[in-house]
Amino acid sequence: MSDGGNVHTRRWAAYLRDQGDDVLLLTLQDPVEMPVPARRLGPYPPPQMLGYSLAARPARRALARFAPDLVNAHFVPNYGWMAMLCRVRPWVLSTWGSDVLVNPHRSPFHLWRARRVMRAADLLTSDARMLTGAIHTLAGDHLSVLTAPMGIDRALFESGDAAAPREKVILHNRNLESVYDVHTVLRGFLGFSQLFPDWRLRLAGDGSQRAELERLANSLGLGDKVVFLGRMPRESLMDELRRATIYLSASLSDSTSVSLLEAMALGAYPVLSDIPANREWIAAPPQGLYFRPGLAEGLTRSLLEALAMPEEARRQAVRVNRREIGERAIWEENMAGLRDRFLELAERGGRA
Repeated sequence: MSDGGNVHTRRWAAYLRDQGDDVLLLTLQDPVEMPVPARRLGPYPPPQMLGYSLAARPARRALARFAPDLVNAHFVPNYGWMAMLCRVRPWVLSTWGSDVLVNPHRSPFHLWRARRVMRAADLLTSDARMLTGAIHTLAGDHLSVLTAPMGIDRALFESGDAAAPREKVILHNRNLESVYDVHTVLRGFLGFSQLFPDWRLRLAGDGSQRAELERLANSLGLGDKVVFLGRMPRESLMDELRRATIYLSASLSDSTSVSLLEAMALGAYPVLSDIPANREWIAAPPQGLYFRPGLAEGLTRSLLEALAMPEEARRQAVRVNRREIGERAIWEENMAGLRDRFLELAERGGRA
């Protein structure tokens, strides 16, 4: 049970299919390029919670026909809620980040719902140690949580090169939404570009703030120094990372960012907002540089400091970052451990 339009859903389903598992996706969104059979439930009228509540009944009917050994619901307040209402066993709740770090704090109701859903699951999965800690803080230390970063494909990791030639490019590869604070990215880049006008900022991704951000870039006089690339085919995006000197993220909240892991694997130097999830991967300079979230002046200083680093020091940092990915963040290895836990849980038919 997951968002049928999300790349992480496609990737997750494809991995399980490739292991020989029989997978059915239940989703309320259009299943885009889905590698497994999918059934769209709904559409249902707003609010969202009503839709996921109403979807529980047809979901139960679909589950009765499919007879799964295990149900895996992704994201706490929607598919987690729906799975809980289906009263199936065993079921695993996979958390993604904001469903634990942001959503429960919106109101007492959101907190109640998050706790109820998390406590109902037989097992939870998390992609960061800090996210696992947040789950235990919210819903209790007794919960069984498997921490496994989503990671990157081994083939992609092996295509990276710390010594590859780089262009005068800063790449931002996050969606154009408020949580990624792209306003700060543009304002911070402005101060940098005034000193280094031959550098370019390339924004890969799309979102509800695109038109607003394009207007801001024009009003700041950035002109052709900023390029809005929109959503890109995956291989084209990876080529952008292979060419970029600096990878930039100003996210205000995050769990383990696959975009950051891809940048580390492909040799872009990270300049990041100082949030706990990033610290799990880039402990301290010189492996990457940090700025206070929301502070454009700090972002400018970090970009200037990255550029001032001796080239060999930056390449050594990139080599260390790649080694970290090879040891901790290979998709196939992490998913194999997760699937083993799924199989154990399915055999027992209940609590982890």
